[in-house]
Amino acid sequence: MKIGIIGTGNMGRILGCGWAVHGHEVFFGARNPQTAIEAADLAQKNGAAGARAGSNREAALFGDVIFYSVRDVEPSHVIGDISALDGKVVIDPNNWPIPEGKFDFAPVAQSLAEKLQAWLPRSRVVKCFNTMAQELFEMPVAELRAQKVSAFIASDFADAREAVVGLARDLGLAPVDMGPLRNARIVEPLGDVIRYLILGAGLGPYTTLKVDVLEPAEAGRFGGRHASAWWARNAATSR
Repeated sequence: MKIGIIGTGNMGRILGCGWAVHGHEVFFGARNPQTAIEAADLAQKNGAAGARAGSNREAALFGDVIFYSVRDVEPSHVIGDISALDGKVVIDPNNWPIPEGKFDFAPVAQSLAEKLQAWLPRSRVVKCFNTMAQELFEMPVAELRAQKVSAFIASDFADAREAVVGLARDLGLAPVDMGPLRNARIVEPLGDVIRYLILGAGLGPYTTLKVDVLEPAEAGRFGGRHASAWWARNAATSR
């Protein structure tokens, strides 16, 4: 798969290198060309001979999938003519800034991913990769895969979600389908939770979120679930 990295910061560099080593064609783009060149050199040193580097505009034109790690900046200000992204899968991995270091986040009325989709009406935006620190991807893929770290994926386009499911698995993550893009409003606060645990609670960058489905109890020791009015109304439609 051809992947363009727009904004080669920490996450763009490390995920891009991971995808390149896995065999994808990766083009690192950055405002500062030297940043992109260094990322491509790093990928090449790890065995990804085809990694390339250039401008954000060139990365947009190159990729079938775009990793857009420029937070809350209209794409036209980053790449110029946004028609370069028409029809493409655009991954938004971003979180809102931490308010003055106090983790006092406002409720999410419109997610960053929804905002990006409004800016790119002819692209297929996917929310993913906002709930982990980049340090995780320094681990070998097999070791990370064994940890079953969740990657929460939301998009209005099923084929775009499936593409990102594959890319998440390539990195050693366990995809969790979060449905339509409006559910990025609940995925983005998960990024706030993990950042609080890493920074606020001091647990460090290897703190992760995992979704696990346990085997059901053989018997309800304490009476099991009693149906409520809400449950009766919503149980069938909420699945």
